[in-house]
Amino acid sequence: MSQTGSKTGQQAEFEANPPEPFRLSVRRGPFTTHNGPWYHWAEGETFRQGVRVQRRHCNSRDICHGGFLCSLADGLAATAVFRNLQHSSVTMKLNTEFLGSARAGDWLQGTGWIVRATRRMAFVEARGWVGEGIDMPETDFVFTASAVFRLFDRVD
Repeated sequence: MSQTGSKTGQQAEFEANPPEPFRLSVRRGPFTTHNGPWYHWAEGETFRQGVRVQRRHCNSRDICHGGFLCSLADGLAATAVFRNLQHSSVTMKLNTEFLGSARAGDWLQGTGWIVRATRRMAFVEARGWVGEGIDMPETDFVFTASAVFRLFDRVD
């Protein structure tokens, strides 16, 4: 894992080096863009989002910060809503369980899916894990999350 230049008084960050078939995500809001760079992969109804964990994403022990993991979980759930239901939405509720850890330099990725949807709400699950492959593991998750989204207008 190679590291890139650093600012005075800070340790170097890691090159993103996303695994195949991930590609740079360019349509992001300002908050998410600030926390990236983010990468994605999609085939049919299956999608993944990933990021190379940087030191700026971590606590003082080089372990990925829980707030960053929650942001990823929220983004995965929102992507599932948009990709599957084609609605704009906002998060009403997000519950995240931390089951493992990611460290600076790890490739962290995840996915989300719709559990149930009504006219105005979507119930979503998301998972995140460390690993370069595109297959979701059956165990060893860094986090699991459940979310409820308020649905707005359909996006055509």
